[in-house]
Amino acid sequence: MKKIKGLVVGVGGQGIILFTRVLGEACLKADIPVIVSEVHGMAQRGGVVESSICLFGKSPYTSEGEADFIVAFEPAEALRFVKRAKKETKFVISKDPILPFAVKEGLATYPDLNSFFEEMTSYFSQVFLVPGEELAKEAGSVKALNMVMLGAATALEIFPLNREALVEAMLELLPEKLHQVNLKAFDLGFNYIKSIL
Repeated sequence: MKKIKGLVVGVGGQGIILFTRVLGEACLKADIPVIVSEVHGMAQRGGVVESSICLFGKSPYTSEGEADFIVAFEPAEALRFVKRAKKETKFVISKDPILPFAVKEGLATYPDLNSFFEEMTSYFSQVFLVPGEELAKEAGSVKALNMVMLGAATALEIFPLNREALVEAMLELLPEKLHQVNLKAFDLGFNYIKSIL
């Protein structure tokens, strides 16, 4: 099988590590070789969190121009990691910004998202903007953003996985009281992408 490499990025508290764990467990259940690596940048304080994922390969690190996919839980983080992309990279981006402390205090400015999204969609062939926060709230909890994004990424068939393997991994990793909300979040993300394909 062809090697698949990419990144899942965002800020601390968005559930990126759980996203990666569910994906990794689902791959193992499907007998797909997978390697993941996580980088936490002051995650508890809203710092950058980055997970590198590689299926059918030996190293998870994704160099410049090497990513097959980038899943960004926060739009400015997609901008931060855009150099790792190539023309064919598939982007799944939650379009809800999380303003850093410096921006809130007036010490820095947040990127102009409209021009950023226009540039992204004009250069890269597959950029999907997801109303992640809205869908997570519809599922029952804004904390379910990670499962919205997992559903959305899976809808693009980036990963050779079926829904059953992903759901089984999710249910094993989450406490039972969170199953219903997260299943709904996954399906909302999945169906959102399918509706615009």
